[in-house]
Amino acid sequence: MDQLLFTISFVYEILPESLQIHLSAEIEMITDDTCFVRNIRRMNSNESSLLPVLKLKKIDGRWVHSDISKESDIGKTIGEGIDRYLRQLSKSSDEMKDSQ
Repeated sequence: MDQLLFTISFVYEILPESLQIHLSAEIEMITDDTCFVRNIRRMNSNESSLLPVLKLKKIDGRWVHSDISKESDIGKTIGEGIDRYLRQLSKSSDEMKDSQ
């Protein structure tokens, strides 16, 4: 995979069904299953990143922190956003091939 850069939007639940934060993050895919997550911030905000850079890796269908190989709530939520984006990208690519 060539390096792929994109931005995702997601909702992170601090307290399920009572405190939700709408966030965005910049994703840099460095391999098919590993990425850097940067600039995690509230949607439509220019504030500095709420968290340091994360490095996530997909192992057995789960997004985990690559340094400790463990899942976290934020990593899981970001991973779901990455998966949605990549599925849509793949679908768009397939549609373009079909139209040629």
